[in-house]
Amino acid sequence: MGFLTVVLAVAGLVGFAMLMLTPVLFALAVSDGRQHRWVRRHAVSPCAALRPGPGLPRRFAVYGETVPGPAGTVVAPLSGAEAVWCRTIVYSTESVGDPGLTQTEILWERSAGDPFGVADRTGTAAVTAKMLQASVTDPRLSAWAASRLPVAHAAPRPVRTVVGEETTSHRRNGRWLQHLVDRGAVPADAAKRVDAVWVVEQIVPAGIALHVIGQPVVLDNGLAALTLPRTGRYLVVSQEPAETERTLAGDRTYGMGCAIWAAVVAAACLALVWGISVALAR
Repeated sequence: MGFLTVVLAVAGLVGFAMLMLTPVLFALAVSDGRQHRWVRRHAVSPCAALRPGPGLPRRFAVYGETVPGPAGTVVAPLSGAEAVWCRTIVYSTESVGDPGLTQTEILWERSAGDPFGVADRTGTAAVTAKMLQASVTDPRLSAWAASRLPVAHAAPRPVRTVVGEETTSHRRNGRWLQHLVDRGAVPADAAKRVDAVWVVEQIVPAGIALHVIGQPVVLDNGLAALTLPRTGRYLVVSQEPAETERTLAGDRTYGMGCAIWAAVVAAACLALVWGISVALAR
C-alpha cells in the first residue's frame, strides 16, 4: 500500500508536469516554424536593389559583407580598432528604493559609422545602427525594447565588444575609466556614491558576413537604408541565409518531437495513476 502510494504520487507529479510542459514546447515549435517560413518568404535581394523610390516594401532582405558607410572607416576611440561602426558608452549604476531597482546615468558617449554598409557583387545597401539594438549595450532601452529579439537571435551577431570594464571602487578607477578621467571626458569622482561605473566599447568589423531583413526607409540625406521596424519581426545575423533556415527548421522539428514525447509521457503517467487509483479503490 505504501509503495503504491509513492508510485501514485510520483507518477501524478510527472504526468502533471509533462501535461503543463507539452503546450509550451508545442508553442515554441510553432514559433520556430513561423520564423522559418518568414525568413524563406523574404528572399535575399541584390544590395544594389535597395534604393529610394515610391512603393518601398514592408521588409527587404540583403546578404553580404559589412563595409564602411558614407562616413568611411571609423576608429574606436579607446581600443583603436578600425570598424564600419563603433560606439563607446560610459554609465553608472546605483541601487535605489526596493531591491532590484537600478538607476542608470550616462556619463559619456560617442558613436560613429551610422549607417554602415552591407555589400555584395552588385553594390552596397545601407543599414542603420538601430538594427543592432539587441546586440549593443544601452541602459536607456525600455524593458520591452531590451527584450525584443531578432529572428534567429541565437545565431552569431555582428557586434563585437572590445572594451567591457566595470569599476566598483571610487578609490581606484579601472584602466579605461581613468583614461577618460585624464582626458577630462568623465568627472574624477564618477565612481563615488554609485555601485559601479561601466565603460563599454562595441564595434562592427569590416568584412564579416551579414544577413539583414529590415524595414526600408529613406534617410534625411536621401539614402535608402534598412532600419529597425517599430513593430514586427526583423533579422540581423552573421551567417548565411541557408544556414539560418536550416537552424530554424531543425529547432522546429526538435521542439515538435519534444512536445510529442512530453505528451506521451504525460498520457502514460496519468494512465498509470488511473490504474493504481482503481486498484487501491477495490
